[in-house]
Amino acid sequence: MNEVAVHFARDRVDAEVAASALRAAKLHPRIARDDASPLVSSGGANVGRHVVYVPEIEERIAREVLEEPEVEVPEDNPILRLIVIVALITGLLLATPFVAQACYATR
Repeated sequence: MNEVAVHFARDRVDAEVAASALRAAKLHPRIARDDASPLVSSGGANVGRHVVYVPEIEERIAREVLEEPEVEVPEDNPILRLIVIVALITGLLLATPFVAQACYATR
């Protein structure tokens, strides 16, 4: 079962409050310390950011309970990506003679 993060808390107490609200709504939250946070190394288990996770099927209800905004997934545009790649390759090919001339110039 996949879990999704629905709340990022500043400390353990804030995470416990959010998890309690989710448990009251009959959801199944899990709290984990965010080890990527630079604050984690500066203190004990209560210091640093904590993340509240719920099962993926409970995400919508959990966000409603916590009044958290939904995360929008950015759309992928393969045509724009192709245009950028072609433009970069073309730019490199056009720059090749100038680089070669600068590197192997006859004196």
